[in-house]
Amino acid sequence: MSDLQRITASVTRPLHHLGRAAFRFVFPPSCPMCHRDVELDERDDRGRLIAPLLCDRCSTDMLPPSNRHCLRCGLPVGPLALNDGCPHCRSLKFRFRRVIRVGLYDDSLRTACIRAKSPTQFPLAAALANLVWLHERDELDAEQIDLVVPVPRHWTRQLAKPHHAAETISRVLAKRLGKPHGRGLLRKIKWTPDQSDLTAANRKLNLKDAFAVRPRPRSLVGKTVLLVDDILTTGTTANECTRALLHAGVAKVIVAVIAVVPPNSR
Repeated sequence: MSDLQRITASVTRPLHHLGRAAFRFVFPPSCPMCHRDVELDERDDRGRLIAPLLCDRCSTDMLPPSNRHCLRCGLPVGPLALNDGCPHCRSLKFRFRRVIRVGLYDDSLRTACIRAKSPTQFPLAAALANLVWLHERDELDAEQIDLVVPVPRHWTRQLAKPHHAAETISRVLAKRLGKPHGRGLLRKIKWTPDQSDLTAANRKLNLKDAFAVRPRPRSLVGKTVLLVDDILTTGTTANECTRALLHAGVAKVIVAVIAVVPPNSR
């Protein structure tokens, strides 16, 4: 380092810290869920502060008491569960390899997921993505992800409601993992009624051939894709998205969501 660089650094560093302190005094970091002040001390693998963050109280409320769950569908399981599925999913033909999630779609986590869909709740969606990364980092790293892709919406829904929670969550996870974010790679090419209004059987018919991948076969062949959504209900949407990705040459699809809906709530 030259003398000029040392002098410049000695001046800019204090100014940088002073500016950050002043900003945090005027705009103290707060929990996007309850708005309590949050002390930012969590950092990613590159040493960057992780924000936005939920406060300890909200994080504790959303995290399950036991994280033992079926790797295939994300539902809670007993001690004898195997990697090939649980009683809830063993008979289902999932094309994705496994599910990584925070918890079940109930209580505080359900409230957070619903709020995160609101057009003004981008920070909450981002905070929930950071919650996934902080508590499932080892699981995500172990899968050796090559690309992060959000579950898409039809373009008409995108026009009506620009904020898409799945896209926000996937963008944050891509940043934390240091992987490319495949926004727009997977498209929903057919408008369909909302899945929540349909029976489990009709959901499969509703989404048949609804998704397609932009023609980039060379960039996807042999890759492991992290497919991201906010909520997993029956797995139909994730399954149909996975079908399109595998057809484009992807080797493996891992699903990451904030919450999995229990069978008695579907």
